Amino acid sequence: MIFSKRKKVKFQKKLREHCGIFGVTSNDFGFSVAKLLYKGLIALQHRGQESAGISILKTSGKIYTYKKNGLVSKVLKNKVLTQFWGNVGIGHTRYATTGALKFKSSDCMQPFHFKNNEIEFSLAFNGTIPVYEDIKKNMVHMGRIFTTDTDTEVIAQLIASIAIGTDDWPEILKIASRFLDGSYSLVILTSNGDIYAIRDPKGFKPLCIGELKTEERNYYFVASESCGLDIVDAKFLRDVEPGEIVHLSHQKDIHSEMILKTVRTALCQFEFVYFARPDSIIDGVSVAEARLRMGENLAKNDPQLFDNEFRKDAIVVPIPDSGRSAAVGYAKEAALPYVEGLMKNRYVWRTFIMPGQQKRKSAVREKLNPIRSAIQGKNLILVEDSIVRGTTTKQIISLLKRQGGAKSVHVRISCPPVVNACYMGIDFPTTEELIAGKSKKEFGEENYIEEIRKIIGADTLRYQTMSNLKKSIGKNENQLCLACLT
Repeated sequence: MIFSKRKKVKFQKKLREHCGIFGVTSNDFGFSVAKLLYKGLIALQHRGQESAGISILKTSGKIYTYKKNGLVSKVLKNKVLTQFWGNVGIGHTRYATTGALKFKSSDCMQPFHFKNNEIEFSLAFNGTIPVYEDIKKNMVHMGRIFTTDTDTEVIAQLIASIAIGTDDWPEILKIASRFLDGSYSLVILTSNGDIYAIRDPKGFKPLCIGELKTEERNYYFVASESCGLDIVDAKFLRDVEPGEIVHLSHQKDIHSEMILKTVRTALCQFEFVYFARPDSIIDGVSVAEARLRMGENLAKNDPQLFDNEFRKDAIVVPIPDSGRSAAVGYAKEAALPYVEGLMKNRYVWRTFIMPGQQKRKSAVREKLNPIRSAIQGKNLILVEDSIVRGTTTKQIISLLKRQGGAKSVHVRISCPPVVNACYMGIDFPTTEELIAGKSKKEFGEENYIEEIRKIIGADTLRYQTMSNLKKSIGKNENQLCLACLT
């Protein structure tokens, strides 16, 4: 074995990814799954807009991979899909959270197709392995040669190295998981036509399985979110358990190989606050309903709502899109009108993760425009999912007042203050760049939220409490990762 023990290393400040993965197998060898892969990735497009790719297994046992920069609809056109025949395949849509040019190269795109004189497989990965440099260093000492600087290749090389000692895929993945400290969900397509799906032992990243049985054939699916199953009319079976290895086989159906138990789980709370699609269900919780409850809990005991003069001209306005469900919940609980006061250009990417302050500022103006007829002269309860750097929120408030003519803007955040950087797959800025982290350090626990209010230009500012966040999601601190909030 290449590794005798794991070394503890500091987390690396490196490229973080937030991606979508999808896999499908059919028991009909004459059927091609290319279009199903396309549909699944389209449903997961919100998880990654940087690049897309697929790997498909031909009946002869050869894996073919195609990947390119761009949206799913631009990369996987019919002219491309028609060239890929096979009844088993995996797909990936990638969210690169840095604008560095080197990360636009095909080396960083997925699926990662690994082939040498010993083994061939393709891997699609969502997550980050903070200790990957340490693993890589050990493997270099064993003569392994790396062609990229990605943790995905490190995972692939690790798996291939373990496979020298055994051809039992569940055992290979079990051994690999001992070294892969981090947050991840991944799917592997083997040259034998099997798909293996694994979720890290703490369950940071979501993953689910489904099936579709027709008179002609059976299909088995794995997807980052249940919305990926809905689009192909598959029946949602269940979530992949934290630490579970699931085997999708056109010969043996779909079954669990093993579960690597852990004391506690740590599902990223931001899946419910921001990342996941509202129509998805993650670990038994409806994302839409969780966001609705976040809004309801924000409205409960909000002192601003006890001001009858304020209520006369008060409306609840969401920052689209992820603020919508919480805004509906707030409006319902507060008994105030829900109003769409901002028009969103859907062809501009998410901004909090964009590189460069000037680019983020420009993108906000291109992305959002106030609807003056709806908000002029009104007291706005502006509902947002989170405040990261604060510059986006500040600019939106300015737009609503200056161009929209809002009388006042009262910001309500469905997530507690983000005070720490994330090292488990979300490319938040450093603590010093986070408005809440920096303000808390500078002004102290008692005063930092008021200082944030002044910076962003809001008339009032209230965040979700930690207890209400957990209550809204329906999970406790032993089931969620709350590290960025504490």
